[in-house]
Order: sequence, then C-alpha cells, then structure tokens
Amino acid sequence: MTIFRQTIFLLAAMMIAASSYAQDTRDCGIVKDIDGNEYQTVIMGDECWMRENLRTLHYADGREIQPAPQAPNNDPQNITRYGRLYTWHSVLDKSEPTEETDGRVQGPCPDGWHVPANFEWMGVEDFVGYKDYYRCGTDVNNVAKAMASTEGWQYDFMTQGASCCIIENVSTNNGTGFSVVPAGNVWNGMSDGFGKECGFWTCSDGSPDTSPIHRFYYTNATVEINCTPKEAFYSVRCLKNKN
Repeated sequence: MTIFRQTIFLLAAMMIAASSYAQDTRDCGIVKDIDGNEYQTVIMGDECWMRENLRTLHYADGREIQPAPQAPNNDPQNITRYGRLYTWHSVLDKSEPTEETDGRVQGPCPDGWHVPANFEWMGVEDFVGYKDYYRCGTDVNNVAKAMASTEGWQYDFMTQGASCCIIENVSTNNGTGFSVVPAGNVWNGMSDGFGKECGFWTCSDGSPDTSPIHRFYYTNATVEINCTPKEAFYSVRCLKNKN
C-alpha cells in the first residue's frame, strides 16, 4: 500500500470513529424538575440520561422530600455543581423496590423520568465497556474514566491509583459526556468522600438494611456495586422513560 493510500485509509477510519462517537454522545434536550432546576442530558445507546446529579427538594407532585436532601460536603455552595444527596427511602418514595426496567419508580425524578434499576446502571456501563473508543485499555470493565468528569476529582502526588483510574490524566476523562462528579456522601451527619467518590442509588433492593449503589471512586478504573446503608445520603441520576 502506498503512503498516499495509507493516509486515505487512516483518515477514513478516523472519520468513521468520529462519526460513531458523535452519534453516541447526542443529548435529548433540557429537562426541568418541579423546583425549576434544569438538567443537561446525554444519550447512551438508546437511553436518555441526565448528565447532572439531581438537585430537587420536592417530588413531582409538590411534596417535600423527607428526610431532607443534604448538600455535598455539607456546603450549599456545592449543590449547583454536584447536586443534592438523598437516602434510599426518600428515593423510593414508598414504592416497592424493583429490578424491572420499566420506569415504575419515579421517586424524586421529574414526570416522564425514573430512578434507574440496578440492571439499568449495569446496562449503561456495559454499553461504555464494549465501545473500544470509550473504555480505557482492553478490559471491558474499565469504564470509570469515560464516564467521570474531568474536574473536581482530588489528586496529589502521593495518591496512587490503578492503571486507567479516574485520576490518571483526568484530561482524558468523560469521553461519553456522562460527567460523573465526586459529590461524596453523608452518613450519620458526617460528610465523607467529597472529591473522591460518587455513588448513585438504584431503585433495587439488597437487604432489609442496604441497597446497591453504583460507585465511582477516584483511584478505581471500574465502577463498583456496593451494598450501602439505606439511611446514607448519596447522589441520584434520573433516566427517561421509554414509553
């Protein structure tokens, strides 16, 4: 193959990859909650997700969320960027927990949106992992960098992370546009993990006292699924109903 033909071949391959990338990172418009907060969105496969953490203080019918959502790092100035933190019980809002993916648990999400089930979180992570232009390296589980924001993650020269972890060259993060930010958590009135982690509630159950969260941790390349006390406060992302 001549140098000219090699160049044409490479340019064509790059254009195809760029086209696929652009198609995968479309949005589906702005969504607004009952408090007037607006959220950017991102299409992941055939699903539309919020690309920002939920910030509302009310359910879509106007009721106040109880217990009251908490500010990340106990600082209200963090809410705009990092969202608010919620308990699992307030996320379920008396609905029955489910592994179904039919959007039956609206929780604090706007009308037409729902709290993702555990399987739905696993599905979006699989979508990223099987796109070689998203994942880091060859391991299909290395999806955290592609979903994590380029900003906000704590880093110092003493911190050691796994290969392909979130804080390894953060400028290469967020290929998907999903924009996970390290909001941390609140447990027993104490803030923890701000700048290091973000855990997202599911509408699925784990045990009488715990429920799974999907956790992004700054030194990890993968997304953990941790069973977490239901009274702890963590982040929420909403997923648009398909019907």
